[in-house]
Amino acid sequence: MLVDDTSAIADLLACPICGGNLRMSGSEQLQCERPGCGHHQAPFPRLGGKDVLIDFDDSVLNRETTLASGATSVVGRGRWRAVLSRVVDGSNRYAATLARLMVEGVSQRAGQRKPVIVVMGAGEIGHGSEPLYATTDADIIAFDIYASPNITFVADAHAIPLRDGVADGVWIQGVLELVVDPRKVVAEASRILKPGGLMFTDTAFMWPVCEQAYDFNRWSPSGLRWLFRDFDVLAAGQSTGPGTMTVLAIRYLFQSLLRSTKLGQIAAFPFVWIRLLDYLCGDRRALDASVGMFIFGRKRDRPIEIDDLLSYYGEQPRLKKAMRTLGRDPKARRALLQERGRSDLR
Repeated sequence: MLVDDTSAIADLLACPICGGNLRMSGSEQLQCERPGCGHHQAPFPRLGGKDVLIDFDDSVLNRETTLASGATSVVGRGRWRAVLSRVVDGSNRYAATLARLMVEGVSQRAGQRKPVIVVMGAGEIGHGSEPLYATTDADIIAFDIYASPNITFVADAHAIPLRDGVADGVWIQGVLELVVDPRKVVAEASRILKPGGLMFTDTAFMWPVCEQAYDFNRWSPSGLRWLFRDFDVLAAGQSTGPGTMTVLAIRYLFQSLLRSTKLGQIAAFPFVWIRLLDYLCGDRRALDASVGMFIFGRKRDRPIEIDDLLSYYGEQPRLKKAMRTLGRDPKARRALLQERGRSDLR
């Protein structure tokens, strides 16, 4: 379940500036215990009922703008956008299976305290991640760069305000294309994970700009593998493929012609059926034209080599095919969680 109060995880928090421990001040705001830190005397702000744990001197976010806005999102959001986008653009139909798999996996590692799963970019709950929030077997620590009822605190993924090795799992859905330094964000995810901790990432390849000035990156399947070279791949595949890419192109064409995002969404609706062709596409060429793709992995002791990266291209169709049976085969899920460092799953 979601941890919505930082006081419940005070022993896991760390200053995003210096890495020192955090404590609650007399004003019920968090401040750093380390002398010399800028927040040793001045507490971190609290906006919208959420602690804002950001190093503004090393973030794309502006302190004054964030404080003045109450840590609201700078990009317009609304339910109609989410619903239409899901219908027209599609979503990752495997995410819910992997969310349940992550809960099952971290539950096997339970110790004196409940396992911890950290969810990045959780201002809006990602499609398929609902099993994370429904479980009572793990604490969900969620954050985003804007305040939301769905998060524990406001933070920048480039400097996660958590201590080393406190998380049993990390969930990174629809985030990496929107960060300035993705390698640093992945390094942060690895830092807060325990040895052998689980990771899920879902990101874009052939997807148009979607977050205005805050949209920075795209990866091929092999490019994403190299980004997560500190992890073994347990499962992988594509969220959506060439059919969805065609619908996206049609939608953006209509949006450009009509000069309206909403009207473009509506005009593209009659072509949504083309997305179904994703199910008929051959695995190899479909993967090369992925709109979105994902990796479910386990933290490694050391990064993979270039030869492992090159061999991963040939492994992608097999991994995609295996993913189709994972949702309906409990034995396959149990076997997957027991995999650790097999060379053919690198």
